[in-house]
Amino acid sequence: MKLRRGVLIGAGALALVTVVAAGSLPFVGWSLLQRGQEISTLKAENDAFKESALEIAKLRDRIAQFESQANKFAMMAGVEKLPSDAGAGGATEPQQLSSELDDLDARSSVLSESFDLLDKVYMDQSLLLAATPSIAPVKGMISFGFGWRRDPFTGTRAFHKGIDVVAPRGTVIRAPADGIVTKASRLGSYGNVIYLSHGNGLTTRYAHLDGFSVKPGQEVRRGEPIGILGNTGRSLGAHLHYEILLNNTKVNPTQYILDEEVAL
Repeated sequence: MKLRRGVLIGAGALALVTVVAAGSLPFVGWSLLQRGQEISTLKAENDAFKESALEIAKLRDRIAQFESQANKFAMMAGVEKLPSDAGAGGATEPQQLSSELDDLDARSSVLSESFDLLDKVYMDQSLLLAATPSIAPVKGMISFGFGWRRDPFTGTRAFHKGIDVVAPRGTVIRAPADGIVTKASRLGSYGNVIYLSHGNGLTTRYAHLDGFSVKPGQEVRRGEPIGILGNTGRSLGAHLHYEILLNNTKVNPTQYILDEEVAL
């Protein structure tokens, strides 16, 4: 009787444990599933962080390259100092990504300002170069240069304030730079003369022409025809008398001839 009672108690306890265990299985399974999802989420977040950190590192290196190029361009353009807001960078923790992105955003904004400044400088310089005489207005040989000489008409010593380029009569004369025609008419001993204003205090004169290809007020570009070489005015033969004035002072035109269209 005692044995049966013990067996019954043991069987009851086993059944109770079995019921409790069976009831706990869904909870344990759910917990394990939730833990697995958390681990997967953390792994995905960690992978995303690594990928973001890699992209930010590439972006930081790219911005650094642009900053280096901007400084080189500034040196070439004569700009002494560019805006600067370069940070050290280098995110190593997820919480630092936001700060890193803010730093890169600030640097990119400053870099944009730098390139805007350089663009303006280069534009101004391009306009200046385009309006600066740099080619010979006609192909030929210089018979008289800039400086003192014996005047061919009077035989006295006189200062020649330009250069005389000998070429066949009718040779086309071309603008040595961008400019505006301020005069195209007859003018005393100059004969038929053209004045071009290039801005920045520069003016060029072309004398003894046989004809005009332009009129006052007309804009011309470097290399465009402006007149015909001739023998008008105080002249002993077909040639072009070419002058350059800088702030109303006549300067040596050969300093502004960079090509090989004339024999110096």
